[in-house]
Amino acid sequence: ANLGIVPALVGRHDAVFSDRLNHASLIDAVQLSRADSQRYPHGDLTVLERLLAASPARRKLILSDAVFSMDGDLAPLPGLLALAERFDAWLVVDDAHGFGVLGRQGRGSLDHFNLPAARRLVYMGTLGKAAGAAGAFVAGDATVIEWLEQRARSYIFTTAASPIIACALTASLDLIAAGDARRQHLWQLVAQLRAELADTRWQLLPSPTAIQPVIIGDNHDALRVASALFERALWVPAIRPPTVPRGTARLRVSLTAAHSEVDLARLVDALRALA
Repeated sequence: ANLGIVPALVGRHDAVFSDRLNHASLIDAVQLSRADSQRYPHGDLTVLERLLAASPARRKLILSDAVFSMDGDLAPLPGLLALAERFDAWLVVDDAHGFGVLGRQGRGSLDHFNLPAARRLVYMGTLGKAAGAAGAFVAGDATVIEWLEQRARSYIFTTAASPIIACALTASLDLIAAGDARRQHLWQLVAQLRAELADTRWQLLPSPTAIQPVIIGDNHDALRVASALFERALWVPAIRPPTVPRGTARLRVSLTAAHSEVDLARLVDALRALA
């Protein structure tokens, strides 16, 4: 979906302003578009404003994850939308890790921030995360959607999704909409993890989402800890450069509503022992 959206909206002589920690699919989409690529420091609205003001591009597009997949933090979406309005720019938001989890009835990061729909806002949601299926969707103004239907190459030149996936998603959307109890359980797990590791050597990034990175630092140490957890029947992947910055190798803990308090206690006990 990302590979289709960005090149359909901008091209040569245009400019894309991309958060430095954006997902690889967003980075690839900018390269495919052939637009001028300008990356701003993670979440830095001041630098982004300066870049937008200095750009002579005919069309401008601000591009950001909503929930950053390796840090778990949230993009400053209200500020990004305000800058898009001020500088007449598109705002494309990838809510892969927010849709189904954040906001009322799991409506995602925009609802989490109480942001209304906007004509310049294009929203992408992944269907392979909380929805438990495959693929993605794009939401936006009707004219934008029609444009994408005619111009997004990854949509036009591909095989249609299976009817089986469509049927599964019908059930997924019902479960997401009625899933407040599941989401409340998830947030309890997040709070429990953060509280029980607070007095240990393990540094948790300030993430309010289901993604809870535990910073190890050294690549080999991160692999050793991940391996030791795996021997205890706990699968927590070690993430290393270039996926994350040098010196910030980490364990990527991904909590879900399917985890129990017993599961979390096993993880905490193991990490305490390994500390």
